[in-house]
Amino acid sequence: MVSITDREDDGSRRSPPAPGPRPWIGWLQIGLSSMLAVLFLVILAKTREQSQLLMRLEQRLQGLENSRALDRTSVLEEQQRAMVGRLQTLEAGAQRLQALEQQQDAWRSALADLQGRAVRRPLLSPDPFPAPESPAASPRSDGGVLRPPAPPSP
Repeated sequence: MVSITDREDDGSRRSPPAPGPRPWIGWLQIGLSSMLAVLFLVILAKTREQSQLLMRLEQRLQGLENSRALDRTSVLEEQQRAMVGRLQTLEAGAQRLQALEQQQDAWRSALADLQGRAVRRPLLSPDPFPAPESPAASPRSDGGVLRPPAPPSP
């Protein structure tokens, strides 16, 4: 039987003792930690750079949108000015037309007045343009007798 206190016999059957901490494992851990820290800083720098780039792009986009809006506003203002000009021309034409209609109404009433006066006033002579008297129809000094005109000779 083997006793527990016999170490000499047990040593041959056991695996070799575990070696102590190796120095390269510590350096490996430090290297990996450093590499992770550097990668974190690189990612952080890239994120900031992309954020700044996005801000610049947003500003450019806003500028383009403002420029387009300004162009549209300018076009609309120009169209509005043209429309106002046309409306002013139409209003002036309407005023001229109204003045002409008033003048026409005045002329119509004046014409009606003239026609009404002509109907109401009796004519002094039925012929407005009487023919001059012929010497044959004039009274003679032979006693005041009027004689009919002589028949025309053929």
